[in-house]
Amino acid sequence: MPPADRCPLFPAALSPAADHDGDFAELLSTAPVARARLADGTPVHLALGHAAVRRVLTDPRFSRAEASRPGAPSVVPFHARTGLLHTMDPPEHSALRTRIARAFTPRTVQRLRPWIERLVEGMLDEMAAAGPPADVVAHLTAPLPVKVLFQLLGVPYEDRDDFREWAEKVLPTGAVGVEEALAAAGHITEYLRRLVRARRDRPGDDLISTLWEPGADGGVLGEEEILANLLPLLVAGHDTTHNQLSNSLVALFREPAQWELLLRRPDLVPNAVDELLRHQMLSRIGMLMRVTTAEVDVAGVTLPAGAAVNALNCVANRDPAVFPDPDRLDVARPEAARHLAFGAGPHYCPGAQLARLELGIALSALLRRFPRLRPAVALSELRWKDGIMRGPWELPVTW
Repeated sequence: MPPADRCPLFPAALSPAADHDGDFAELLSTAPVARARLADGTPVHLALGHAAVRRVLTDPRFSRAEASRPGAPSVVPFHARTGLLHTMDPPEHSALRTRIARAFTPRTVQRLRPWIERLVEGMLDEMAAAGPPADVVAHLTAPLPVKVLFQLLGVPYEDRDDFREWAEKVLPTGAVGVEEALAAAGHITEYLRRLVRARRDRPGDDLISTLWEPGADGGVLGEEEILANLLPLLVAGHDTTHNQLSNSLVALFREPAQWELLLRRPDLVPNAVDELLRHQMLSRIGMLMRVTTAEVDVAGVTLPAGAAVNALNCVANRDPAVFPDPDRLDVARPEAARHLAFGAGPHYCPGAQLARLELGIALSALLRRFPRLRPAVALSELRWKDGIMRGPWELPVTW
Protein backbone atom coordinates (compact mmCIF):
# COMPACT_ATOMS: atom_id res chain seq x y z
CA MET A 1 0.00 0.00 0.00
CA PRO A 2 1.74 3.20 -1.16
CA PRO A 3 2.21 5.91 1.47
CA ALA A 4 1.22 9.52 0.95
CA ASP A 5 2.60 12.61 2.66
CA ARG A 6 -0.82 14.21 2.80
CA CYS A 7 -4.40 13.38 2.00
CA PRO A 8 -5.00 14.47 -1.62
CA LEU A 9 -8.47 15.76 -0.81
CA PHE A 10 -7.93 19.37 -1.82
CA PRO A 11 -5.38 19.61 -4.66
CA ALA A 12 -5.31 23.26 -5.64
CA ALA A 13 -5.33 22.52 -9.35
CA LEU A 14 -8.75 20.81 -9.29
CA SER A 15 -11.53 23.05 -10.54
CA PRO A 16 -14.95 22.75 -8.86
CA ALA A 17 -16.28 22.23 -12.40
CA ALA A 18 -14.35 18.93 -12.66
CA ASP A 19 -16.62 15.86 -12.60
CA HIS A 20 -13.86 13.56 -11.32
CA ASP A 21 -10.53 13.78 -9.50
CA GLY A 22 -7.50 12.67 -11.51
CA ASP A 23 -5.30 12.49 -8.41
CA PHE A 24 -7.59 9.91 -6.84
CA ALA A 25 -7.86 7.98 -10.10
CA GLU A 26 -4.06 7.78 -10.25
CA LEU A 27 -3.96 6.63 -6.63
CA LEU A 28 -6.55 3.94 -7.35
CA SER A 29 -4.42 2.65 -10.23
CA THR A 30 -1.71 1.77 -7.69
CA ALA A 31 -3.88 0.15 -4.98
CA PRO A 32 -7.51 -0.04 -3.82
CA VAL A 33 -6.50 1.20 -0.34
CA ALA A 34 -3.91 3.92 0.34
CA ARG A 35 -2.39 5.67 3.36
CA ALA A 36 -2.68 9.43 3.63
CA ARG A 37 -2.90 12.29 6.12
CA LEU A 38 -5.69 14.74 6.75
CA ALA A 39 -5.04 18.48 6.72
CA ASP A 40 -4.28 18.43 10.46
CA GLY A 41 -1.76 15.62 10.03
CA THR A 42 -4.01 12.82 11.28
CA PRO A 43 -3.17 9.53 9.53
CA VAL A 44 -6.05 8.02 7.57
CA HIS A 45 -6.60 5.17 5.15
CA LEU A 46 -8.41 5.86 1.89
CA ALA A 47 -10.72 3.17 0.52
CA LEU A 48 -10.71 3.81 -3.23
CA GLY A 49 -11.66 0.62 -5.08
CA HIS A 50 -15.29 -0.41 -5.49
CA ALA A 51 -14.89 -3.62 -3.47
CA ALA A 52 -12.88 -1.83 -0.77
CA VAL A 53 -15.44 0.97 -0.35
CA ARG A 54 -18.30 -1.50 -0.26
CA ARG A 55 -16.47 -3.55 2.38
CA VAL A 56 -15.90 -0.50 4.58
CA LEU A 57 -19.57 0.50 4.35
CA THR A 58 -21.01 -2.95 5.03
CA ASP A 59 -18.62 -4.56 7.55
CA PRO A 60 -19.77 -3.82 11.14
CA ARG A 61 -16.15 -3.53 12.27
CA PHE A 62 -16.04 -0.14 10.52
CA SER A 63 -17.88 2.11 12.97
CA ARG A 64 -19.73 5.29 12.08
CA ALA A 65 -20.38 6.01 15.76
CA GLU A 66 -16.65 5.95 16.60
CA ALA A 67 -16.00 8.29 13.67
CA SER A 68 -18.59 10.75 15.01
CA ARG A 69 -17.26 11.17 18.53
CA PRO A 70 -15.62 14.45 19.66
CA GLY A 71 -12.03 14.52 18.44
CA ALA A 72 -12.57 11.83 15.82
CA PRO A 73 -10.80 12.30 12.47
CA SER A 74 -12.83 14.33 9.98
CA VAL A 75 -12.27 15.83 6.54
CA VAL A 76 -14.33 18.91 7.46
CA PRO A 77 -14.84 20.70 10.78
CA PHE A 78 -18.04 19.54 12.42
CA HIS A 79 -19.80 19.59 15.75
CA ALA A 80 -19.85 15.99 16.93
CA ARG A 81 -23.24 14.93 18.22
CA THR A 82 -24.67 11.58 19.18
CA GLY A 83 -28.25 10.43 18.67
CA LEU A 84 -28.38 11.23 14.96
CA LEU A 85 -29.16 8.61 12.33
CA HIS A 86 -25.89 9.18 10.47
CA THR A 87 -23.77 8.97 13.66
CA MET A 88 -25.08 5.62 14.97
CA ASP A 89 -24.16 1.98 14.59
CA PRO A 90 -26.59 -0.94 14.78
CA PRO A 91 -28.57 -1.87 16.81
CA GLU A 92 -29.33 1.72 17.93
CA HIS A 93 -29.16 2.88 14.32
CA SER A 94 -31.51 0.13 13.17
CA ALA A 95 -34.40 1.20 15.39
CA LEU A 96 -34.29 4.85 14.26
CA ARG A 97 -33.73 3.97 10.62
CA THR A 98 -36.77 1.68 10.64
CA ARG A 99 -38.93 4.61 11.69
CA ILE A 100 -37.50 6.97 9.05
CA ALA A 101 -37.62 4.30 6.35
CA ARG A 102 -41.41 4.07 6.77
CA ALA A 103 -41.66 7.40 4.96
CA PHE A 104 -39.56 6.10 2.04
CA THR A 105 -41.09 2.70 1.28
CA PRO A 106 -41.53 1.94 -2.45
CA ARG A 107 -45.31 2.26 -2.07
CA THR A 108 -45.05 5.61 -0.27
CA VAL A 109 -42.57 7.00 -2.79
CA GLN A 110 -44.63 5.86 -5.78
CA ARG A 111 -47.70 7.52 -4.28
CA LEU A 112 -45.80 10.80 -4.66
CA ARG A 113 -45.18 10.27 -8.38
CA PRO A 114 -48.35 11.98 -9.74
CA TRP A 115 -47.87 14.93 -7.38
CA ILE A 116 -44.19 15.35 -8.34
CA GLU A 117 -45.06 15.07 -12.03
CA ARG A 118 -47.61 17.88 -11.67
CA LEU A 119 -45.11 19.93 -9.68
CA VAL A 120 -42.44 19.57 -12.36
CA GLU A 121 -44.89 20.39 -15.15
CA GLY A 122 -45.88 23.57 -13.34
CA MET A 123 -42.25 24.60 -12.91
CA LEU A 124 -41.53 24.00 -16.58
CA ASP A 125 -44.67 25.95 -17.55
CA GLU A 126 -43.19 28.92 -15.68
CA MET A 127 -39.80 28.42 -17.35
CA ALA A 128 -41.43 28.29 -20.79
CA ALA A 129 -43.44 31.42 -20.02
CA ALA A 130 -40.28 33.25 -18.93
CA GLY A 131 -38.83 32.40 -22.33
CA PRO A 132 -35.25 31.60 -23.27
CA PRO A 133 -32.74 32.13 -21.94
CA ALA A 134 -33.89 30.87 -18.56
CA ASP A 135 -31.99 29.63 -15.52
CA VAL A 136 -32.95 25.97 -15.07
CA VAL A 137 -31.42 26.04 -11.56
CA ALA A 138 -33.79 28.77 -10.41
CA HIS A 139 -36.80 27.33 -12.24
CA LEU A 140 -36.32 23.62 -11.52
CA THR A 141 -33.27 22.03 -9.94
CA ALA A 142 -33.17 24.17 -6.77
CA PRO A 143 -36.90 24.47 -5.90
CA LEU A 144 -37.93 20.91 -6.83
CA PRO A 145 -36.30 18.96 -3.96
CA VAL A 146 -37.19 21.58 -1.36
CA LYS A 147 -40.88 21.47 -2.33
CA VAL A 148 -40.85 17.67 -2.27
CA LEU A 149 -39.32 17.76 1.21
CA PHE A 150 -42.01 20.19 2.38
CA GLN A 151 -44.63 17.74 1.17
CA LEU A 152 -42.84 14.87 2.91
CA LEU A 153 -42.56 16.80 6.18
CA GLY A 154 -46.14 18.05 6.00
CA VAL A 155 -45.24 21.74 6.06
CA PRO A 156 -48.53 23.65 5.52
CA TYR A 157 -48.75 25.48 2.18
CA GLU A 158 -49.21 28.86 3.83
CA ASP A 159 -45.82 28.47 5.59
CA ARG A 160 -43.76 27.18 2.69
CA ASP A 161 -42.43 30.51 1.39
CA ASP A 162 -40.98 31.43 4.79
CA PHE A 163 -39.66 27.92 5.34
CA ARG A 164 -37.99 27.82 1.93
CA GLU A 165 -36.29 31.19 2.58
CA TRP A 166 -34.85 29.85 5.85
CA ALA A 167 -33.88 26.53 4.27
CA GLU A 168 -31.97 28.19 1.42
CA LYS A 169 -29.92 30.18 3.95
CA VAL A 170 -29.05 27.21 6.13
CA LEU A 171 -28.08 24.89 3.25
CA PRO A 172 -24.26 24.55 2.92
CA THR A 173 -23.86 26.60 -0.28
CA GLY A 174 -21.86 29.50 1.08
CA ALA A 175 -24.46 31.97 -0.26
CA VAL A 176 -24.89 33.76 3.09
CA GLY A 177 -22.71 34.54 6.08
CA VAL A 178 -22.38 32.36 9.15
CA GLU A 179 -24.51 34.61 11.39
CA GLU A 180 -27.36 34.72 8.86
CA ALA A 181 -27.19 30.94 8.38
CA LEU A 182 -27.30 30.38 12.14
CA ALA A 183 -30.29 32.70 12.48
CA ALA A 184 -32.10 30.81 9.70
CA ALA A 185 -31.29 27.50 11.41
CA GLY A 186 -32.82 28.89 14.59
CA HIS A 187 -36.01 29.84 12.75
CA ILE A 188 -36.22 26.38 11.19
CA THR A 189 -35.63 24.64 14.51
CA GLU A 190 -38.35 26.59 16.29
CA TYR A 191 -40.78 26.14 13.41
CA LEU A 192 -40.07 22.39 13.29
CA ARG A 193 -40.53 22.20 17.05
CA ARG A 194 -44.04 23.64 16.71
CA LEU A 195 -44.76 21.31 13.79
CA VAL A 196 -43.44 18.26 15.67
CA ARG A 197 -45.70 19.04 18.63
CA ALA A 198 -48.68 19.61 16.35
CA ARG A 199 -48.14 16.24 14.64
CA ARG A 200 -47.83 14.53 18.03
CA ASP A 201 -51.31 15.79 18.93
CA ARG A 202 -52.84 15.59 15.43
CA PRO A 203 -51.00 12.98 13.34
CA GLY A 204 -51.11 13.22 9.55
CA ASP A 205 -49.74 11.35 6.54
CA ASP A 206 -46.18 12.72 6.72
CA LEU A 207 -42.68 11.90 7.93
CA ILE A 208 -42.97 13.73 11.26
CA SER A 209 -46.15 11.85 12.17
CA THR A 210 -44.37 8.61 11.25
CA LEU A 211 -41.51 9.42 13.61
CA TRP A 212 -43.95 9.74 16.51
CA GLU A 213 -45.26 6.20 15.97
CA PRO A 214 -43.99 3.46 18.35
CA GLY A 215 -41.23 1.24 17.04
CA ALA A 216 -41.35 -2.53 16.79
CA ASP A 217 -40.18 -2.73 20.40
CA GLY A 218 -42.94 -0.37 21.55
CA GLY A 219 -40.50 2.44 22.25
CA VAL A 220 -41.10 6.01 21.08
CA LEU A 221 -38.75 8.83 20.15
CA GLY A 222 -38.59 12.01 22.18
CA GLU A 223 -39.21 15.47 20.79
CA GLU A 224 -35.50 16.37 20.84
CA GLU A 225 -34.54 13.15 19.04
CA ILE A 226 -37.01 13.87 16.26
CA LEU A 227 -35.89 17.48 15.94
CA ALA A 228 -32.21 16.55 15.89
CA ASN A 229 -32.73 14.22 12.93
CA LEU A 230 -35.03 16.41 10.85
CA LEU A 231 -32.54 19.18 10.03
CA PRO A 232 -29.86 16.81 8.62
CA LEU A 233 -32.57 15.11 6.54
CA LEU A 234 -33.67 18.50 5.22
CA VAL A 235 -30.15 19.57 4.29
CA ALA A 236 -29.11 16.23 2.80
CA GLY A 237 -32.35 15.73 0.92
CA HIS A 238 -32.21 19.13 -0.76
CA ASP A 239 -28.56 19.80 -1.49
CA THR A 240 -27.77 16.39 -2.94
CA THR A 241 -30.73 16.13 -5.33
CA HIS A 242 -30.51 19.79 -6.36
CA ASN A 243 -26.83 19.61 -7.32
CA GLN A 244 -27.06 16.12 -8.81
CA LEU A 245 -29.78 17.27 -11.20
CA SER A 246 -27.83 20.40 -12.17
CA ASN A 247 -24.62 18.40 -12.67
CA SER A 248 -26.49 15.78 -14.71
CA LEU A 249 -27.71 18.42 -17.14
CA VAL A 250 -24.20 19.85 -17.50
CA ALA A 251 -22.88 16.33 -18.19
CA LEU A 252 -25.50 15.76 -20.89
CA PHE A 253 -24.75 19.16 -22.44
CA ARG A 254 -21.10 18.12 -22.62
CA GLU A 255 -22.11 14.89 -24.37
CA PRO A 256 -24.97 15.88 -26.71
CA ALA A 257 -24.98 12.42 -28.32
CA GLN A 258 -26.20 11.04 -25.00
CA TRP A 259 -29.05 13.57 -24.91
CA GLU A 260 -29.99 12.57 -28.46
CA LEU A 261 -29.96 8.90 -27.45
CA LEU A 262 -32.39 9.63 -24.61
CA LEU A 263 -34.65 11.49 -27.04
CA ARG A 264 -34.78 8.34 -29.19
CA ARG A 265 -34.90 5.97 -26.21
CA PRO A 266 -36.83 7.59 -23.32
CA ASP A 267 -37.04 4.11 -21.77
CA LEU A 268 -33.35 4.57 -20.91
CA VAL A 269 -34.05 7.44 -18.48
CA PRO A 270 -34.02 5.26 -15.31
CA ASN A 271 -30.67 3.78 -16.34
CA ALA A 272 -29.41 7.24 -17.30
CA VAL A 273 -30.22 8.47 -13.78
CA ASP A 274 -28.00 5.74 -12.33
CA GLU A 275 -25.25 6.37 -14.86
CA LEU A 276 -25.27 10.08 -14.06
CA LEU A 277 -25.17 9.29 -10.33
CA ARG A 278 -22.14 7.10 -11.03
CA HIS A 279 -20.42 9.50 -13.39
CA GLN A 280 -20.85 12.81 -11.58
CA MET A 281 -18.71 13.57 -8.54
CA LEU A 282 -21.12 15.26 -6.14
CA SER A 283 -18.63 15.70 -3.30
CA ARG A 284 -14.93 15.03 -3.59
CA ILE A 285 -13.95 15.25 0.06
CA GLY A 286 -15.45 11.96 1.22
CA MET A 287 -18.15 12.11 3.90
CA LEU A 288 -18.14 8.37 4.65
CA MET A 289 -15.53 8.29 7.42
CA ARG A 290 -15.31 5.19 9.62
CA VAL A 291 -13.09 3.99 12.50
CA THR A 292 -12.23 0.31 12.90
CA THR A 293 -13.26 -1.40 16.13
CA ALA A 294 -11.10 -4.47 15.50
CA GLU A 295 -8.31 -5.58 13.19
CA VAL A 296 -9.73 -6.12 9.72
CA ASP A 297 -8.39 -6.98 6.28
CA VAL A 298 -9.45 -4.89 3.27
CA ALA A 299 -8.18 -5.69 -0.23
CA GLY A 300 -5.14 -7.46 1.24
CA VAL A 301 -4.33 -4.60 3.63
CA THR A 302 -4.54 -5.27 7.37
CA LEU A 303 -5.96 -2.32 9.29
CA PRO A 304 -5.49 -2.20 13.09
CA ALA A 305 -8.27 -1.39 15.52
CA GLY A 306 -8.75 2.36 15.84
CA ALA A 307 -7.75 3.12 12.25
CA ALA A 308 -9.56 5.98 10.49
CA VAL A 309 -10.85 5.06 7.05
CA ASN A 310 -12.35 7.45 4.51
CA ALA A 311 -14.48 5.57 1.96
CA LEU A 312 -14.44 7.55 -1.29
CA ASN A 313 -17.49 6.41 -3.24
CA CYS A 314 -16.85 9.00 -5.96
CA VAL A 315 -13.58 7.17 -6.76
CA ALA A 316 -15.17 3.72 -6.48
CA ASN A 317 -17.80 4.81 -9.00
CA ARG A 318 -15.03 5.09 -11.59
CA ASP A 319 -13.25 1.86 -10.74
CA PRO A 320 -12.35 0.28 -14.09
CA ALA A 321 -12.58 -3.17 -12.49
CA VAL A 322 -16.36 -2.65 -12.30
CA PHE A 323 -17.08 0.04 -14.89
CA PRO A 324 -15.19 -0.42 -18.19
CA ASP A 325 -13.98 2.87 -19.67
CA PRO A 326 -15.19 4.57 -16.45
CA ASP A 327 -14.68 8.18 -17.56
CA ARG A 328 -17.10 7.75 -20.47
CA LEU A 329 -20.70 8.80 -19.90
CA ASP A 330 -22.93 6.02 -21.26
CA VAL A 331 -26.63 6.28 -20.44
CA ALA A 332 -27.08 2.70 -21.70
CA ARG A 333 -24.26 1.29 -19.50
CA PRO A 334 -25.39 -2.19 -18.31
CA GLU A 335 -23.68 -1.99 -14.92
CA ALA A 336 -24.65 1.62 -14.09
CA ALA A 337 -26.82 0.61 -11.11
CA ARG A 338 -23.79 -0.86 -9.32
CA HIS A 339 -22.67 2.64 -8.34
CA LEU A 340 -22.20 3.55 -4.68
CA ALA A 341 -23.50 7.13 -4.87
CA PHE A 342 -26.07 6.34 -2.16
CA GLY A 343 -23.56 4.41 -0.06
CA ALA A 344 -24.11 0.81 1.02
CA GLY A 345 -24.90 -1.22 4.10
CA PRO A 346 -26.76 0.09 7.17
CA HIS A 347 -26.25 3.73 6.16
CA TYR A 348 -27.48 3.33 2.58
CA CYS A 349 -29.39 6.55 1.86
CA PRO A 350 -33.01 6.05 3.01
CA GLY A 351 -34.17 8.60 0.43
CA ALA A 352 -32.48 6.91 -2.54
CA GLN A 353 -35.74 5.85 -4.18
CA LEU A 354 -37.23 9.32 -3.78
CA ALA A 355 -34.10 10.94 -5.25
CA ARG A 356 -34.18 8.57 -8.24
CA LEU A 357 -37.87 9.37 -8.73
CA GLU A 358 -37.30 13.14 -8.68
CA LEU A 359 -34.31 12.92 -11.02
CA GLY A 360 -36.13 10.64 -13.45
CA ILE A 361 -39.31 12.72 -13.56
CA ALA A 362 -37.37 15.96 -14.07
CA LEU A 363 -35.15 14.52 -16.80
CA SER A 364 -38.08 12.89 -18.63
CA ALA A 365 -40.08 16.11 -18.53
CA LEU A 366 -37.19 18.19 -19.86
CA LEU A 367 -36.60 15.75 -22.73
CA ARG A 368 -40.28 15.79 -23.65
CA ARG A 369 -40.95 19.50 -23.21
CA PHE A 370 -37.63 20.89 -24.46
CA PRO A 371 -36.04 18.36 -26.84
CA ARG A 372 -33.65 21.02 -28.19
CA LEU A 373 -32.57 22.15 -24.72
CA ARG A 374 -29.00 23.42 -24.69
CA PRO A 375 -26.84 25.79 -22.64
CA ALA A 376 -27.30 29.49 -23.36
CA VAL A 377 -23.70 30.24 -22.39
CA ALA A 378 -20.42 28.44 -22.84
CA LEU A 379 -20.11 25.77 -20.14
CA SER A 380 -16.67 27.15 -19.33
CA GLU A 381 -18.38 30.37 -18.18
CA LEU A 382 -20.52 28.70 -15.49
CA ARG A 383 -19.89 29.73 -11.87
CA TRP A 384 -19.39 26.71 -9.63
CA LYS A 385 -19.86 26.27 -5.90
CA ASP A 386 -16.60 25.47 -4.20
CA GLY A 387 -17.83 23.85 -1.00
CA ILE A 388 -18.89 20.47 0.30
CA MET A 389 -21.14 19.88 -2.72
CA ARG A 390 -20.23 20.79 -6.28
CA GLY A 391 -22.73 22.25 -8.69
CA PRO A 392 -23.29 25.37 -10.81
CA TRP A 393 -24.81 28.43 -9.19
CA GLU A 394 -26.80 29.08 -12.37
CA LEU A 395 -27.37 27.14 -15.58
CA PRO A 396 -28.81 29.40 -18.31
CA VAL A 397 -30.51 27.37 -21.04
CA THR A 398 -32.29 27.96 -24.31
CA TRP A 399 -34.44 25.77 -26.54
